[in-house]
Amino acid sequence: MAGNQHDENKTNGETKEELKLSELLILASMWMLFGFMIWFYLSAFHGAPTRMAADAILGHILGSDFNRIIVEPNQHFIYQVETNIPFTFRDGTTEALGFIVNPLVFSYGLPLLFGLVMGSDVSWKRKAVIMLIGYVVITLVQIWGVVWQSLKMLAFNFGEQTHAIVQAHGVSDAAIAMGYQLGTLIFPALAPIFVWVLSNRPLVEQFVGWSADQLQNKNAA
Repeated sequence: MAGNQHDENKTNGETKEELKLSELLILASMWMLFGFMIWFYLSAFHGAPTRMAADAILGHILGSDFNRIIVEPNQHFIYQVETNIPFTFRDGTTEALGFIVNPLVFSYGLPLLFGLVMGSDVSWKRKAVIMLIGYVVITLVQIWGVVWQSLKMLAFNFGEQTHAIVQAHGVSDAAIAMGYQLGTLIFPALAPIFVWVLSNRPLVEQFVGWSADQLQNKNAA
């Protein structure tokens, strides 16, 4: 009877673990929807460090050819990159070139991380710490994306004149291609997953059914 009770408890434990994973996925999805609303409506605030850092970096790279990055007056979640480069538009007018960059395409990992963190069963203090770390990491990803997209647009979207100016500042086409691809396709998607997995190792090991210590002991044996 004791053996049967042990087997029953073990079965209940496995069922509980499976439900716990299902619960995490459901809660993470619900929290993520809420996180997307917060992320979008507060984008002008949590994106301010990105705008200031990207402004400083582009000013360093492009020198006097760069002016500033400001918030687009009609859409506060979008940046308006202003340069001092004279550009002749299709209507024949010549003005300083400016263009739009959407920083949110590089920071969608923030609400994704928010959903995963809020759906996990760690303490509120630990959740706050993970979100703070995630915000810093994703902000760095966003800065990278804004800088390289701006350089990509100057180099490839406005003709040979702006392309030559970017190259004159020592930024090669190969560097722009690599930086832009990493900032658009790789970093935004992987950053929130890496932060959550590395900060929730016990929970991840519980779901996959093995721990790093067990694997190390097995290899040693």
